[in-house]
Amino acid sequence: MQGAKPLGGARGAPWPALAVALLLAACAAEPPPPSPYVGAPAPCLERLRLLNMDFEPVPDGGSKSCPIVGAVKVTRVGQAQLDKPAVMTCALAEQLSEWEGVFVQPAAKRILGGPVTTMHHYGTYACRRSTGKSSRMSEHARANAIDIGIFETASGEKASVTKDWNGHDAKAEFLKQVGQGACTLFAGVLGPDSDANHRDHFHFDMGPWPFCQLNMIDPRTIRK
Repeated sequence: MQGAKPLGGARGAPWPALAVALLLAACAAEPPPPSPYVGAPAPCLERLRLLNMDFEPVPDGGSKSCPIVGAVKVTRVGQAQLDKPAVMTCALAEQLSEWEGVFVQPAAKRILGGPVTTMHHYGTYACRRSTGKSSRMSEHARANAIDIGIFETASGEKASVTKDWNGHDAKAEFLKQVGQGACTLFAGVLGPDSDANHRDHFHFDMGPWPFCQLNMIDPRTIRK
């Protein structure tokens, strides 16, 4: 009667020896380098991929006191290019896309006669405290806020928060409508009616403190 064959390789190496060899090979292999990328939550990224925007995930970064976690770099939102790339949280990018599609473009076509093709912004990330007397950190310290100051159409016409917010014309009406729309989507909205620090832009954020500090009076009802 033929005896049982030993477990092992082609040459019949004993199983204990093979196991030791495999273990040594595994220990000798270099561990993969730690990845700096943690990035945006997968569900949020999947939703962004379904939206009409140009973006790319970025590694977590920032600083110890002002970390950037779960962010993407956005260059285009719907029909509007950003005048420069903006790093922001995935949640902020998602709301920015909805605001552009639901409020900005319909208002631009109806009031300004054409779509907004460029949105000029003044930044998203800044490691600082909130403006005013507050001691808490700004949502900009987490790239969870964006400041937008100018909306430019395909014809080159510009609706500027600085120049047109207090006007009585179509540009003022457009700014009031997109500002009002923003208050239904973003957690925090500031503008020229808030304080001097926001005289030239809208501030939108996705922080935990809901507020809307904009005067929504229709400029067409104000006597010149």
